[in-house]
Amino acid sequence: MRICIDPGHGGDDPGLQAFGITEKNVNLDIAFKLKQLLEHNGTGVVLTRDKDETLEPAERVERINQSGADYTISIHCNGGPVSAKGVETVYGHNAQTGKELAESILREISNLGIARRRAYNKLNAKREDYSFVIREAQMTAVLVETAFITNPSDNHLLSRNPFRKKIANAIATGIYNTVQINEQKSSHWALPFFNQIKEEGLVQDQYPLEKEVSWGEFSMVLARLIEKFKK
Repeated sequence: MRICIDPGHGGDDPGLQAFGITEKNVNLDIAFKLKQLLEHNGTGVVLTRDKDETLEPAERVERINQSGADYTISIHCNGGPVSAKGVETVYGHNAQTGKELAESILREISNLGIARRRAYNKLNAKREDYSFVIREAQMTAVLVETAFITNPSDNHLLSRNPFRKKIANAIATGIYNTVQINEQKSSHWALPFFNQIKEEGLVQDQYPLEKEVSWGEFSMVLARLIEKFKK
């Protein structure tokens, strides 16, 4: 598997700036950390930029499409009113795998304590994907809005090197979970049993079936089971 990591903005395009930090720098640092984690696990990685350089949209897309990647992850920070906070992910409007990947990354980043907003797709006036990266990429592409740089609490997290590493790890986990889930859909012996408890409402998300279960997840399933017995 090969991943193309696209650190948003760069060079003459700084992206958003707030409370002393600049989006293009945050994006690149998370991208470097994600690259290191993926390569450590034997995954091939290509960066659209590995320094503070200006990339025109066409050049960025060309690098993505020449990367030979199976997936593209475009990393950004969000912006809005000071009160807006949390993680969002964007996927192509006709991309089921993109939706699964976006939801998986969203879940993993929100597990870090960043508010979970939404995984969604957005269209322009021509009814095409709004993001040119998602629209023009020749493989599954997801845009990750890691947190709101314009929100004081989110900004504080983004400014911390250890937390940016946690975000990178969450993205990597989201990628690997999606790949494992897609592989197990037609092959894993336990899939019928998992689907049964999912239909009963005991779990709501999809999980890799070889993943270890935490006490928190186990307690959630038991609590839902107890609730069903009481009814």
